[in-house]
Order: sequence, then structure tokens, then C-alpha cells
Amino acid sequence: MGFVVKAVENGILCVNEMLHQPANTYDLILMDIQMPNMDGYKATNCIRHLSQPEKANIPIIAMSANAFEEDKKKAFDVKMNDYITKPIDFQKMEEVLKHVLSKKDPLS
Repeated sequence: MGFVVKAVENGILCVNEMLHQPANTYDLILMDIQMPNMDGYKATNCIRHLSQPEKANIPIIAMSANAFEEDKKKAFDVKMNDYITKPIDFQKMEEVLKHVLSKKDPLS
């Protein structure tokens, strides 16, 4: 899809990446829900509470094998921007990415 991707193994590393990289290093986060050490919900919550708005407001898209409404609700409750279920439908993923990125505030 033309994206440059950086992968980390768990939620703690994701939060640390956001803490230690300059603001606007990343355009969005694809956040797996079930990760070791810190799940995607907790990692998102930590990111949303960062002191720099440019980092705290980064678009975050949940990725999970769970397609239940309560799982989606939990993702939106921690302020994730969208939800993609696994296995990944790449056409749907591209639509979600374009939609989320089109809403991103260019001044943030």
C-alpha cells in the first residue's frame, strides 16, 4: 500500500516508541489488541494520556480476531479511531486507513 512500517513486539514497546520519537514521526498506529506484556487497550490508554497533543492524538486502529460488538466498544471506549478484524481483508484495511488518515488534523 506504499506505507513505511515499523513493527514492535508489544504494547510497552509501542508506548516507549511514542515517548522517545519526535512528534509526527508516525502517521498512525495499527494496534494489535492481544499482545504480551501490555495489551492494545492499555497501550492506547497510555498514548492518549501523553502530554504532547501531537502524540496523544495520533490515529490508532485496533486489530483483533475478536469481532464481537463488546470488543469494538471497548476499543472505542479507549479512544481508538477504528477497528479491523482478522484475518485481514486488505481492501477493507485500505479503506479504513484512507478514512482515518483523511480525518487527521493537518495542524496536529
